[in-house]
Amino acid sequence: MKNEFLRHTIATIKYRFDKSISDRKENFGEFSLGKGSRNPTEIVYHMFQVIHATRTFLEEERFDAEQPSKLTIAAEIERFNQELIKTDTALDTDELPVLYAKKLLQGPFSDILTHIGQLAMLQRLNDKPIQGEDFSQAHIKTGMN
Repeated sequence: MKNEFLRHTIATIKYRFDKSISDRKENFGEFSLGKGSRNPTEIVYHMFQVIHATRTFLEEERFDAEQPSKLTIAAEIERFNQELIKTDTALDTDELPVLYAKKLLQGPFSDILTHIGQLAMLQRLNDKPIQGEDFSQAHIKTGMN
């Protein structure tokens, strides 16, 4: 399997993302702490922008400056999940050099995982905490395509 570690990271992102937004309240997308912080819809929109830019660079070696329209929380979640699948497919095409893989991990993938933590925290603050688990024991299947 090409880029197995990176593809497992994508699968982990998907698992943790799904857990962080499952069983959310109807108003979760617009839940705000104020003080200039992003609401969950804005966070998922940003996550989509990050993973989309990453995939575009992987496939075309260019940055896409286009700003997609903002959607509802449900549509943002769907769009982000579809982009994860496309990124997994792109990673399955050519083996990346280790230095390049490290940059993906320390840059966009870590950024997205940070934002997933923010979503989990916002769920708790919105009275819908996620169920705790030992994530090292989670059944995460690499390869979404």
